[in-house]
Amino acid sequence: MKVLVVDRFRELADEFQAFCWRSDLKIFRDLEIDYAKDTNIFRMQTFEEYVQKMEDEGPEWTTPDEEVLNKIKDADILLIQWGAISSKVIDAAENLKLIMTIRSGYENINIAYAKNRGIKVSFAPSRLAEVVADMTVALALSECRGIVRRNLIATKGEWVEEKYNDASHVAISNLVVGIVGYGGIARTVAKRFTKGFGSRVIAYEKITSPGILKEDGVEQVELSELLKTADIITMHARLCPETKHMIGEDEFAMMKQNAIFINTARAGLVDEQALIRALETGQIRGAGLDVYEKEPLPYDSPLLKMDNVTLMPHSAGITNDILKNSLKIIVTEIERFLNGETLKFQV
Repeated sequence: MKVLVVDRFRELADEFQAFCWRSDLKIFRDLEIDYAKDTNIFRMQTFEEYVQKMEDEGPEWTTPDEEVLNKIKDADILLIQWGAISSKVIDAAENLKLIMTIRSGYENINIAYAKNRGIKVSFAPSRLAEVVADMTVALALSECRGIVRRNLIATKGEWVEEKYNDASHVAISNLVVGIVGYGGIARTVAKRFTKGFGSRVIAYEKITSPGILKEDGVEQVELSELLKTADIITMHARLCPETKHMIGEDEFAMMKQNAIFINTARAGLVDEQALIRALETGQIRGAGLDVYEKEPLPYDSPLLKMDNVTLMPHSAGITNDILKNSLKIIVTEIERFLNGETLKFQV
């Protein structure tokens, strides 16, 4: 059985090949593994532009590489990360049975077209849960304790005498954390706050079973109640037409004046201009952001001049071992497929 890895770099193919060589399972050692480079990403000015366009339009705008079209003809399994899998790519696949993406999203795959061809599609929904949860908590801590701002002062050689009951220092354990959306990453975030800090956690969620929230010690509430109640509001919903700009002027107006807004999910969930106005006017206390409407963040963005924000360059999901940890998830799913078992994460 042949596995074709399609990505911008060989790293994913090399890691998967190394796993197969080391595997105790014959089904993996017997796999034929090939690699084809997807150059669509390099046709954009930045990787961030490619990601944004893919999220907005899906893969049909891309032009398939001849190498991909030639090598996919006899592939049984397609393993990808950000490779563009359009209808043209799927049409060239004569034997394809499974598209496996190492990502927690699948905007770069024409899902409907693949399903019509009888091709299964599966993904890795929780691969970034731990690392994104870490970043979410880090951003919350930074804003609650003014870590970045105090670091800038200290590195200038200044020493500010802090006083007890300083309102700029807030203990997370005393705060209500509101989570918008409750998938795998959100569950991990909730556990960080409930078990790590003893915070009260509430969540707005329309899909996940209420029993799961109850099991995690999380109260399910309506969005309006969450916005009015939470001291920390963190976004973890999936971006789709229904959730685009779900947080705007009206929603920021509902928030407490001491609220801290965190977004490590998708920029499109929030009206960025409304967020900027809320920060500029003191409508909310501060924000911790990892995603932006335009990436890289424009040099003239008002966010860069604010002292009540902590900004990260869309790096919440990046750690030294994320690729290897992600492979553990998809390898188990591929094993299910090879053994004729039901896929756990089939789309």
